[in-house]
Parts: sequence; structure tokens; C-alpha cells
Amino acid sequence: MQLLREGYHEKLFLFIDEQEGLVVRKQAKSERGSTLAMEITWLEELPPSLHRYFPRVIRSERANGNGGMPFYDMPYFGRDWVMLSELILAQTRDHKSVLSLIAQVLRVMFEGVFPTTYSEEACAYPETVVLLFERSIQSIARMPAFSSLVFSDTLLLNGEQQRNVFPLLEFIKSRNDIQDALRPAAIRKVHGDLYPENVLVYLPSLRWAVPRVMLIDPIAAIGLSRGDFAMDVAKFRSWLSAELLALRLGLFSIRQQHSPHPTFRFHLHIHDAHLRALSDGRLLHEFGHLLDTAAWARDVCDADPQWWQRVSLYESIYALSMVPFVPPSQSLGRFLVGVQHLNAFVRSVENAHTTNMNQSGTGRSAFPASYGQ
Repeated sequence: MQLLREGYHEKLFLFIDEQEGLVVRKQAKSERGSTLAMEITWLEELPPSLHRYFPRVIRSERANGNGGMPFYDMPYFGRDWVMLSELILAQTRDHKSVLSLIAQVLRVMFEGVFPTTYSEEACAYPETVVLLFERSIQSIARMPAFSSLVFSDTLLLNGEQQRNVFPLLEFIKSRNDIQDALRPAAIRKVHGDLYPENVLVYLPSLRWAVPRVMLIDPIAAIGLSRGDFAMDVAKFRSWLSAELLALRLGLFSIRQQHSPHPTFRFHLHIHDAHLRALSDGRLLHEFGHLLDTAAWARDVCDADPQWWQRVSLYESIYALSMVPFVPPSQSLGRFLVGVQHLNAFVRSVENAHTTNMNQSGTGRSAFPASYGQ
């Protein structure tokens, strides 16, 4: 059995099976904190109509309490398969072709996955989100590098005063309007880690009218398999905006200044040559336009007119949840991005609440379509 790759929580192994040929085993590194058992259940519950878009579980084993690590085996995707992220960054395909691949991924989610709903979980969902956020910032607070920063009430970021994470947590808990804003119109089956690096494209299918895509690694990022479809939009959007890649590649600069409050100048270098496929914002704009106009998105999006408002919330949660796991050179950048997005979400709710107090409800989203641009 050959080790292919090692991530934050799982390892991938390659081996030969007598019946299946080349097989990949995805195995948890430890039972504690692993979401692999949830991932196995998520895949096995998919209806037959979606099997061609997700890895087939050949065999699996959940935690057995005897020290064995959870794992599942799936077919090996060979050289004919390539990550969507590689196709985008290499700029070997024209813009129309790339956009059609993105649309195919979104259509699978909007027509196949998101329609599965769980009405019995709606009432508890805001509490689930708050708990997820609370666990993330408590983990950050235990990191020596953040022991003083995380407990300040405010910080200055690029000249703008921002509320820090613990005051924001208490503020969110204390405000009914923000609690209400956390609740989507429906609790849906979600991927949980949807972005171009978790999408494989079958290269021969690029000549077909409808390219074949394979969506892999659900749930891993923040451990939710049911929730808000806006979280999947948020992860995909953070990649297309170049924010996620700039953080991962270290393409940012931070200058800390002396002040009564923690003070930072923070800049993402999204115009770096490594990100030239994304830096003009064209794909990000078209991504937002698809969600605004595509017929396959209407049932889900139109039923939840405030969904864009929550995108910044999930961008914050994704960024903050990774702070303890990324290399130290990235952790402060992730933290500052998380603070920015969380403040943006709270401000948007406050502004919407003020508007609703002054005007009769219009039914319009607090974030217009241009937010996605």
C-alpha cells in the first residue's frame, strides 16, 4: 500500500485490488475530530441518479472502538482526470469552457443535492452555527501566538476599526435579529467543502456537450453535512476571488503597528502571476451571474432571498476554522480574513434591520446580485 497524500485529518493510500484494480483508500489519521464516518454516510445516502458525480464507496469501516481508523475505498481516478483548479490556473481552456465546467458542478448541487431537506433540524441550526464559530475561536485562543490578540475587544485593520471575535460572538448570541439571520429558509444536504480543488474533470469529456465532473471530499472542512447551501457558495467563491489561494500560497503582506489596539495593514497580492487566471475577477463575476440567472438555481435561491447575506458568515467560519491547522506563516492572515468577513456579516444584518425598521419589507436581499461580483 503506497501513501499518495497526507492532509490535515486524513491520509490517502493507493493499492491494487483483485476485483477493482487500482483503488484509493481514504483513512482518518485519528478517530478524534475525524469527519470520515460522516463522509461515508453522506456518500452512501446519495440516490442512484447522483452516483456518476461522486466517488463510489467500494468498502468502508467506521470507528470500531478497537483502535482501527475509519476508512473507505474508492476507485482510483487516473491520468484522464484532472482537478478543475488546475484547468483554471493553467489557462489551457478558454473562458467559456471553464465557465461551463463551473456551471456543471453547480447544477449537480442545485438540482441533485440541495433539494434534499431536513425540516426537523431548522430550529436548532443557528445554535449549531454559533457553536461551530465558538469552537473555532476557542481553538485559536489556545494558540500561544494569539493569546493576547484574540482577547482584545477591537482591532484596527487597514484603518478601519473591527470588533474582535469574542465580542462578536457575544454580540451574535445577544441579538435575536442576528440569530434569525443565521437561519436559512431550509436545512439542506450540502457538500461542505465545495471548491475547484475538490472537483475532478474527465479530460476526454471536454469534447462532449456536457462535460463529466466528479465531486470529491465532502464534509471535511467544517464538519457539516446538512445546513445552508450558502456555505458551499462561500467556499467556491473564496477560491474564485483568489482569497483562499493567496492565503495558502503566502501571497499576502501584514504589517503590525503600535497602537492602543492591535493594528494591522493587511494586503492580499491577488495580482501575483500565480493568480493571473483569477485576478481580473471575471470568473468571480460570472459565478455570481450564474447564481442570479440560471434556471437550475431558481428553486433554491428564490426560496431564500437573504442567502447572499450569509455568504460572508461562512467565509469567516472557513477562514477561522483553519487557523490552528495551517503553517504559522499563514495563521495570522487567515485570522484577519475571518475577522473581516465576520464583521461584514454582522454589519449587513444590522443595516438590513435598520432598513426594515424604516421601510416596509420589500422582499429584496440585503446583498444584491452585485455582491457576488
